[in-house]
Amino acid sequence: MAKKDYYEILGVKEDASAAEIKRVYRQLAKKYHPDANRGNKEAEDRFKDISEAYAVLSDPEKRKKYDQMRRFGFSGGQAGGFDFGNFDFGQFNRQGRARTHSSRGSIFEELFGVGGLGDIFSEMFDQGSRIRRERSGRPGVGADARTDLTIPFELAVNGGKQQIAVQVDERCSHCNGTGAEPGANPQTCPQCNGRGTISLSQGFFAVNRTCPRCLGRGIIIDKPCRVCGGSGEVKKTKRLSVTIPAGIKDGAVLRLKGLGGNGSSKEKRGDLYLKVHVSPHHFFKRKGNDVFCEVPIDIIQAIKGTKIRLKTVYNKKVEIKVPAQTKDGKKFNLRKLGIKSKKGIGDMYVTIRVKKRTNLTAEEKKLVEEYEMAHAP
Repeated sequence: MAKKDYYEILGVKEDASAAEIKRVYRQLAKKYHPDANRGNKEAEDRFKDISEAYAVLSDPEKRKKYDQMRRFGFSGGQAGGFDFGNFDFGQFNRQGRARTHSSRGSIFEELFGVGGLGDIFSEMFDQGSRIRRERSGRPGVGADARTDLTIPFELAVNGGKQQIAVQVDERCSHCNGTGAEPGANPQTCPQCNGRGTISLSQGFFAVNRTCPRCLGRGIIIDKPCRVCGGSGEVKKTKRLSVTIPAGIKDGAVLRLKGLGGNGSSKEKRGDLYLKVHVSPHHFFKRKGNDVFCEVPIDIIQAIKGTKIRLKTVYNKKVEIKVPAQTKDGKKFNLRKLGIKSKKGIGDMYVTIRVKKRTNLTAEEKKLVEEYEMAHAP
């Protein structure tokens, strides 16, 4: 099959529902499965095509991008499922980028984001995950680094400074980042001819990847540096003061510029991304910008009514009037007393928990009996 149309392979229309695609795939997969067609090469190839088509059309994001590509004249084909024969290659420059009329980017970037063609392959066929780990996405800039940061609940609410210690890759001073022991005789890498990258074909396109033999240096080191072991970098602990924005949520990511890996030049480092984890609070629970808490009161207080005082997440004292005959689980909504962030101010929800006790007077026992009868299910 010279050209692959995923809809044609499964025998479904372009507007077929996800349920229909799944049903048809199961029927075809059962019919052409290798276990049911031992030694039948044609059935085996058919099964592979069916599986490839289903992998794309069953995923909403992949299907959306595939449909966009088909509208631009692409159809399924070799080398990862695309045949570029119907596209006008006159639009491409020497680097393989399709220029728009404004010359400000590529058609692929407009359709699929900044990553262009490389991201299409990576997202649709999982071929780009290693590429993204090897580079930061910016020419000459070192790889980005990621780590976790746990902060107290109060700091997440109020914001402030957090002192952290992170390990960063610094250029080895002994070999000046070359990875070779001073006086050694490095040789040009024969696999990439000193470029540091190799070109992998994707149909009519070439995708550059870090050379696996020289690891992007462009040279083969005969005598590795005794300090860094040939990596050209050494680990150093750096102490930093990180600004935590007020109202930050658990799972948010902070970006610290220039604290990632070294790039091809000394001054171009990648960035460090901190994923923030907020420690649980002993009293408050947070959902969005709203905060929730539970306050216990004595059953006699619930029967007769009472006033309770408590603090908000900002240590502001508030008073709640609990009316007589309040049931367990009664919830009070204190508006605009939740967490403040750029998206607004949340509310504070206080749930009353009625606690029983045994040392009741005769009068109190009678009140409790009447209360329980009145609130019986």
